[in-house]
Amino acid sequence: MTLEEIKNEILNNIKEFVTNEVKDVAMRWLKNTALPYVKEVAMAFITELKNSAADETGWVKFRDMIFLPVLISGVLWILEKVLNMLAPDIDIVE
Repeated sequence: MTLEEIKNEILNNIKEFVTNEVKDVAMRWLKNTALPYVKEVAMAFITELKNSAADETGWVKFRDMIFLPVLISGVLWILEKVLNMLAPDIDIVE
């Protein structure tokens, strides 16, 4: 069976694959696995941005010290809030 045949088989039977169990597993994975890893990488990135801002001036310093860290933190906060609204019964394991 080729990859094209596998893809077509899945697409033809997609309703059988999209179940509440699969949705719950996906939400659990997003909250318990993906989000903590993304947060860890984002925090390291923000730390490095702020470190590099020490050598910058003007708008570049503002970008590295304030704009990008606030933007990244805000997106992560919104993502976590949305995940909590979509799946409130799944606790985040840290």
